[in-house]
Amino acid sequence: MSSDHHKVLLSVNVTRDCNGCLSSHYGWSVTFDPDTSAKITSYRPRSAPPGWEAVADQVRATVAASAPWVGYRIERLLHMVGRLAIWCHGRGLPADPEVWLRHETIDAFVLAGCADLAPRTAQTYRSWLRQVRAALAWAQRGESTPVALSAPSERTAPTHRPNWPGCAGGPPTFAARPAAMPSR
Repeated sequence: MSSDHHKVLLSVNVTRDCNGCLSSHYGWSVTFDPDTSAKITSYRPRSAPPGWEAVADQVRATVAASAPWVGYRIERLLHMVGRLAIWCHGRGLPADPEVWLRHETIDAFVLAGCADLAPRTAQTYRSWLRQVRAALAWAQRGESTPVALSAPSERTAPTHRPNWPGCAGGPPTFAARPAAMPSR
């Protein structure tokens, strides 16, 4: 987590309904330091285009909600999320981070809205915006941040094959599985 906040608080409330079922409600509270708070609340892009005011509050809220989890400089996050939001607004999309941060929206933005940037810079935008999305999904819905996977640099043959019961030479194939039950 970044160090530009004073405290982070997780609150959890568990209730039981009349049927005995438990329901858990949780929420995060982050208190930023005064300097970071001022940067977020006063942010306005240089030469703010028409439409900035329509998305400004959502941009600030998105950055405030995701900043502690992504660890990037607040100014850069505000710029990138702001640029995405303005681009979306110009295409008639709602002022809603849920729409802006869809993978397909981010990809379209990088291809069309970042054409003036060097390819590596545009890919950095894509990566950072996807991390903002992952941070919000985790913080708001309890979804875990996806694990970063990479292929090994060299392929190696397995040194041991598992002994699959009833299957000489490997795991069962689709043909060895029972047929699906007919639907009703």
